[in-house]
Amino acid sequence: MASKFTRATPRPSTNKASSRTDRASCTAALSRASRNTSAKSETALYWAHERGLHSENHVLNHYLKKQYRLVGQRVKTPFAEVDLLLRAPQGHLLMVEVKTANLMEFQPFRVSQKQKARLLRAMQFLASRWDMLVEVHWAFVTKEGEITVFEDISG
Repeated sequence: MASKFTRATPRPSTNKASSRTDRASCTAALSRASRNTSAKSETALYWAHERGLHSENHVLNHYLKKQYRLVGQRVKTPFAEVDLLLRAPQGHLLMVEVKTANLMEFQPFRVSQKQKARLLRAMQFLASRWDMLVEVHWAFVTKEGEITVFEDISG
């Protein structure tokens, strides 16, 4: 069954006889729908990615000024990727999830319950791995560079 974005095409055959000729094989080729992506949408994705990296660095500088130390950036756990992992001046770990937001009013809608649950599982994983307290913050960054930090993600 072909999907909307890929089309199964037969693999080019060789002249060699095979004992597995009764099996069908296919390779995925791009369908028309995925080949017709515009350069405009690719550019938008690129700039969104760049803006995300810029926001992460902006938030990192915010925490470094408060005497936090960077442990890792884009740390992968089995449950989620953590944007920033910092060591607090008090000694515990701090996970920071960075989000860009055009309007401050939409911040609560930028984080789904699924994402909160994944990040909480990542927090528990890191707490058991490092055997220490792990705190979680959400940092929202506007286009103007204003940072809003939420320390309670349980909602």
